[in-house]
Amino acid sequence: VITTMKLTFVPVGGGATLTYQFDDPDGPGGTAPTQDEIVLAPAKTYNVTVQLLNKTETPAADITTEVQSEADAHRFYYEPSAGSNITVSGLDTDGNGIPLGITSTWTTGAVATGTLKVTLRHYGGNPPGKAIGDDVNSPKSSTDIEVTFNSKVQ
Repeated sequence: VITTMKLTFVPVGGGATLTYQFDDPDGPGGTAPTQDEIVLAPAKTYNVTVQLLNKTETPAADITTEVQSEADAHRFYYEPSAGSNITVSGLDTDGNGIPLGITSTWTTGAVATGTLKVTLRHYGGNPPGKAIGDDVNSPKSSTDIEVTFNSKVQ
């Protein structure tokens, strides 16, 4: 169970660390989730780390460690909307050099408003068939969590 997706932004060259999250602590159903809007400065680069939690357990379980240990079977996809003026690059990779995406680099352009969808996909099979060219909707994988954040560059 993944109840929380937390994105931590560390500005390159200094500045305050920013954290934005999707949080559904009781899991699907029940209380509605809360979700932050991502607000970033224009013409800035951020080193970003994603963390996944299961808050239905006490203490909350860090699901990110499981994703990392099964890196060849997981992949984060980052999809900024057209006109959001956010570019995501520099994703960390699994042992085979295929994008994993627990860490990435986000670069902003001019002032803009948009969305950014973050999707974690799981690749089944033994060995998993994950490849560099797989798109977010690859039939070889299924969605573990998908969150669309509203975004602002201001």
